[in-house]
This record gives sequence, C-alpha cells and structure tokens, in this order.
Amino acid sequence: MREIPRHAFIISSSGRLLAHKTSTMVTMNPLSNLQPVLVLFAVVLLKANFSDADQFTYRSDASSSSSNNIYSPQDWDQVECTDLETCSGWPDKFLPSIDWKLDENACEWCPADGSGNCGSNSRQSPINLERNRAINASEWHNNCVDTHLMRYYDSSCTFDELVRLNAFSIERHALKITQPIEPFNNTWRLACEDERGHQFGRIDFSKGFSHWWHLDHTNFKVPSEHTQEGRRYDAEMQLFHFYSASAAEAGVSNQMAAVTIFLQAYDDAPDYDVLNKVICQWRKAEDATREQCGLPSVQSYYPGCFYNNRGHDGNSGGGGGNTRHLRKAQSAQDVLQRESKRMLQNPTEMEPFVMHIEDDFEEPVDFDWEEFIADVYRQEEENAHGRHLMDYEHIGPWHNYFGLLGVKTEYYYRYSGTQTIPPCFGKFTPGDNRANTNHWRVMKDPIRVSERQIDEMHRLLKDRIAPSDDPFKACKPDTAAATYEGNENRVNVSRPLMMTEENHFMTFCECTRWKSLWVEDNLWCDNKNETSRFYEQPYNFVTDGF
Repeated sequence: MREIPRHAFIISSSGRLLAHKTSTMVTMNPLSNLQPVLVLFAVVLLKANFSDADQFTYRSDASSSSSNNIYSPQDWDQVECTDLETCSGWPDKFLPSIDWKLDENACEWCPADGSGNCGSNSRQSPINLERNRAINASEWHNNCVDTHLMRYYDSSCTFDELVRLNAFSIERHALKITQPIEPFNNTWRLACEDERGHQFGRIDFSKGFSHWWHLDHTNFKVPSEHTQEGRRYDAEMQLFHFYSASAAEAGVSNQMAAVTIFLQAYDDAPDYDVLNKVICQWRKAEDATREQCGLPSVQSYYPGCFYNNRGHDGNSGGGGGNTRHLRKAQSAQDVLQRESKRMLQNPTEMEPFVMHIEDDFEEPVDFDWEEFIADVYRQEEENAHGRHLMDYEHIGPWHNYFGLLGVKTEYYYRYSGTQTIPPCFGKFTPGDNRANTNHWRVMKDPIRVSERQIDEMHRLLKDRIAPSDDPFKACKPDTAAATYEGNENRVNVSRPLMMTEENHFMTFCECTRWKSLWVEDNLWCDNKNETSRFYEQPYNFVTDGF
C-alpha cells in the first residue's frame, strides 16, 4: 500500500495545477488492476469540475496561477469548458447556425500594438475601423461589394413578452437582451408568438448571403470594443445572429454575424428614450436577483425607473424561501451549442438536435421601406411633442432592431472576425474565408445618448451579483469588469483592441454604393469632398471630426 497526494489528480488538460493541498492523502493498492482506471477517472472528473469553474476577466493583472481559474485577456486561450450547463467561461455558448459545431477555444492574444505572437492566419476581434478602405487612391483600398441596405424585420417578441420571459439580464461581461426560446415537438422555437407565428427577428446582408440571419440576442458593452479611426465610444450595442441555412445549402458551415452600433454621450444630447426603457428592465432584473439572495436593494436613484428601496428604512430585505425563482430566458444559441457539444461527446447516443424555425416567412413584395422610415420619423415627432411620462412605458412602439432605427444610417463597415469573449469563435480557415466566421457589420455613426445613461450602464455591471442558482458564486459579487484607474464608478467590459490583418477583409460601405432612405444619410452624402465627408464631418450630425 502507498499514499498519494490528492493534488496529483487535480490538473487540467493543459497541465496546469488546479489545487495544491497535500495534507489530505488517498491510499491506493499498487497491485490493483483498477488503479490506472480509477486514477484516470479521478483526473477526468476533477478536470471537468475545475475547468467549468474557469472564468475570464477584463483585468490585465488577474493571476492565472494554480490557485485560481480567472484569466486576463492575454490568457483567454486557457479558458476551458466541459459542461455547457454550468460552465461560466464561455457565457454566450456560442451562436447557433444550422450544422453548428464548437469544440475548441480559438482565442489568440494579438494586441493592436503588435506585442503578441500571432501568425498570418489570425483575425481576432475587435479591431480599429478605418475609412481609407473606401478611398480609391489608398494603398489599403478594398472595394465594398454590397449594393443595398441591410433589410430587417422584427421578431414576434413584443416588449411585454420579453419582460414576462425574463429576457433582460446582467451578465458578467455585458448587459443583455435575449430572444427567448421554448420546447416544441422535441425541438425548440422562439417563445413569442404573434399573427405571423413564432418568427425570429431576421436581417438580410447584401452580397454573398442568400438566406436570412436570425436575431439571437443583443449585448451592450461599456466602453465600445471596436474603435473608429482611433476613437473609442462610450458604449457598443451588438446584435448577434445565427444563419438560417444548413451547411449543404450555404456551401459552408459554422457562421455567425453581429451588427454593431456605437453609443456616445454628448453634452447637448437628451436621453435616448428607448435605452431608458431597457435600463429600467435591467434595474428590475438586478433587484429581483438581490431579492432572491435576501439582499437589500441597491440604493441608486434613476428618474423614470421604479426606485428600489427594499431592505432600507425599515423595509423588508426580501429573499429567502418565499421568493419565486426567476429563470433567465434561454436563447437559441444557448441550447444549440449545448446540444452540439453533447453530440460531439456522445455521437452514437443522441439524435441530431433541431431548432424549429418557421421558414414560411417571405419578404413582403409590397413592403414600402420609404413609408416605414417615414413612420419612424412621425413616431419620433409624436414622442417629442407628446406628454412625457416618467415611467417610459409610453415609449414605442417596440422594435427588437431599435438600434438600427435610432442610428439613422444605412452605411457601415464590414469585416470577418471573431467573437470578442471566450472561446473567441472565428478561427481563420485558410482556403475557406467564410467558414468559422463572425461576420461583423459596424454602423458608421453613434447613437447620441446622455451621460446619465452611460453612468447607469456602468453601475449595473459594477454592482452585479451572481444569481442564486449560479454553481460557483451564488449571491456574491461577480463581474468580469475591470475598473477605471482614478474613477471607481466606471468599469470596462471590452476586450483590448486586436491587430488588423488582411484576413479581416475590412471594407467601408457608404454613399457611392447605394442611396439611403434616411434623410440624414442623404444630407451627409451631399458633401462630395471625400476627405471632408470621411474625416471632418464623419457623421450624420454636426461634429468636428470623430
């Protein structure tokens, strides 16, 4: 008989030590034929347990030593995940195209300053976006091949349905709005229904994509992850989509897409009212989590939203066994990636997983986009001159693509890149430029918002508490955010800027490609001086440069 230190089993597949206690010993019989099997079984179990506790952070000084499982951006390639039910290191799970497969961490450390060690096949995101791609005389010119606006149609989810289904959540890495799904005939479908059925929101990309992209979820990041001509914005709204076509139909597998809109606070800008409507729901989600955990409300006053004062001034702290547990909505990408991972682990025991998509949707031939845009202007006029209630319930009508309505431009950058959180899906495949790709579309203008709105988004992420069903940090402070030096009220949930490579295929699509339906776009396009239009007056509103 001999004794073996317990920590001998607690190692990851990469060989790093995950625990280092030596006081507890296990006794094993060296003559037993079962010993190698038991040792291997222990390694597998303990590896899975500790790998699923891996977390990423935006702090550059987080330790990746044997004593914890928290990884700074430069170490994100080490974030592992074996059980997508409980794993917190791959939080978006990630996006479900048909024939979806995700079985590796593709994160690389390729910072924009060139200090990384990335090869020619790198194309990490986010990157700095440059307008010289649209200048014929530039050595970086790359012609935009797109010929029309991104046409988009709303999902069946009304605002009230999203509220009822707990679609507004505060994640470690982002503020989120989920398009919720539900079981249906041994598959899953969008949980919302209207006269069209259970329709996912959908968007049509120009050139090269003959099928719809379906809206899956929307993330809000502070500050922006991408920059434009070196300018970083106060926030970034990212609408993630999965492709509706199979690999056989599309000719390529593993694709996803993100449409991004910047948000910037200006001194003369009023509140962006739709954002207030959403902020109020994140505040409610925050207080519901704290109530489940028996914690008092965060005493933070945000005019227009309900003031949560539970647990203060003699009010009940709430929580405990009498509180109904609120289940966070699942998106299509949550379920499809989880099931695809199971298929990889048990290929002979499981039937292929199917997402139920009602494909009877056809783009209305009589849909009048000009009238649609005109109606947006009319609705804004009514809201501006109507009675202003302080609860934001009057703001509407709701549209799940509200950011594309609010930004008032059809023009954008397009490039091929990766997911900006682990596992950084989007690894470049030489010879197949579209496989394993996150197709980015980044709108050229920011939406003007108020400073208080940006401040509240920072606060919500800074004060985040893990929900009561979190397997690792239930009811404890839990955010991936880094804090700003010199400003404890500001946080950072943006991946550092990555090096721009040829494999990104960046282009800038603007006036010369098609005529916009937005009045603001056309006024901007009337400026025929390319240098002035691109750099001196770069937006659809008056500024002095970026």
